[in-house]
Amino acid sequence: MQELGTAVRVERRRRQLSQAAVAAATGVSREWLSRLENGAPRLEADKVLQVLDFLGVAVVRPEEHPTRADIAKAQKVAWSMELEAQPLTEEGFQKVLRKVVQHRLTRSTA
Repeated sequence: MQELGTAVRVERRRRQLSQAAVAAATGVSREWLSRLENGAPRLEADKVLQVLDFLGVAVVRPEEHPTRADIAKAQKVAWSMELEAQPLTEEGFQKVLRKVVQHRLTRSTA
């Protein structure tokens, strides 16, 4: 829950939203959202999912996390893209990394 709460706080701040704004948009109290962001162990799952959905925070299985090899491959792809076009943004790099991980998962299940 601690990692999940941190992810919620990071995304909320990245979007420059207050706890009050996210709470109002998702139907929870600001205090409840604070408990989520601080990793409280017992929170209603439906409310947690509402907040995650609103902020676009995805929960992935451990095997879906990028490995060092995934990151290295994505960096090579990003480096080659920068040679051919405009510099790659952080968001663009994350898209490349997700595709690398998805490709790895697809190959491992085939």
